[in-house]
Amino acid sequence: MLRLSERRKEYLRDLQRVHRLEHPFLIAYACHALWGACYAVTSLDQLMRVPVLAATVANLVPLVAQNVLNAAMDISIDANTPGKSGIARAAERLGRARLIRYTLLEMAFALCLAVGTAAYLGRPLIAASVAAGIVVELLYNLEPIRLKKRGLANPVSLGLHFSFLPCVSTFNAVRVDFPGFVWPLFFGLWLLLIGRTLWWSLPDASADRAAGISPPAVRYGLSRVLALAIAATTGALVLIAWALWWDLGPLASLLGTATCGIFAVRKVLLARKPPAALRSLHETPMRRRILVLVVSADVLLVVLPLVKAGAHRQ
Repeated sequence: MLRLSERRKEYLRDLQRVHRLEHPFLIAYACHALWGACYAVTSLDQLMRVPVLAATVANLVPLVAQNVLNAAMDISIDANTPGKSGIARAAERLGRARLIRYTLLEMAFALCLAVGTAAYLGRPLIAASVAAGIVVELLYNLEPIRLKKRGLANPVSLGLHFSFLPCVSTFNAVRVDFPGFVWPLFFGLWLLLIGRTLWWSLPDASADRAAGISPPAVRYGLSRVLALAIAATTGALVLIAWALWWDLGPLASLLGTATCGIFAVRKVLLARKPPAALRSLHETPMRRRILVLVVSADVLLVVLPLVKAGAHRQ
C-alpha cells in the first residue's frame, strides 16, 4: 500500500510538472483566459454567469493542455535545457503516448464546452476562437508544420493563442458588440505576449540548436531576439495605454502601462549586459524572480476593468 501511495504521489507530481502548474504559471493562464470577459462586463455579476464561466474554462484548458503536448514532443530537448530537465523526466515516466492522449482529451473537453456555450448563446465566435487556438497549438508542436521551429512564427503563434483568441472568445461570451477600444487592447496584448515569448525562449537556445530546430533565438541570435522582444513590448505598451485610456481613463492607462513597463525596463537592462550573460540565463530564476513581476501586471490588467464595473454597480 505504501509503495502504491508513493507511486500515486509521483504520478500526480509528474502530471503537475508536465502541465506547468508551478507558480506563477497558473495565475498567468487564468489572466489570459479572463482578460476578454473582464473588459466586456459592466457589472461584476456578469462575470459569474454560467455561460461566461464556461467560456473562460473552455479557453483556460487548452492553454494548460498545450504544455502537456509540448512536454511529450520535446523530451530530448527539455532534458538538455536549464530548468526543464524535471519536465523531461516527468514526461519520460508518464510516456509520450499517454501525454498525447491526455492532451487530446483535455482539448476535446474544452472544444465541447465551447461549442455548447456558443450554441446556448447563439455566438459561434466563442467556439471558433477556442478551435483556432487548439489548431494553433497542434501546428506549433506537431510535424510536419511544427511552428515551434519556424523562426518568428513561434512567438507569433503562441502570442495569438495566449492572448488575442481567448480575449475574443470570452469577450463575446459577455456581449455581442466589440467597441473600438478592444482592438488596440487585444492586439496590444498579443504583442505583449510575443515579446514575453521571445524573452522566455532565450534559455532554450543551446538545447534547441543541438536538436537542430530554429526558433528565433537560434535563427537570429540572442541579442537580436532580445532587441525584438523589447520592440514588441514597447509597441504593446503604446497600444495598451491607448486602449486603457479610451475605456478606463488616464489613471488606469498610467497604472496598467507602468506595471507592464517594469518588464520592458528589465529587458533593456538585460540587453546592456555582455553576451555571456544571455547565454547563461536559466529558466528557474527567470520564473521565480522576473515572471512573478510580469504576472503581477497581468493580474492588474484583470483588476482594472473590474474596478470600473464595481463602481458602475454602486
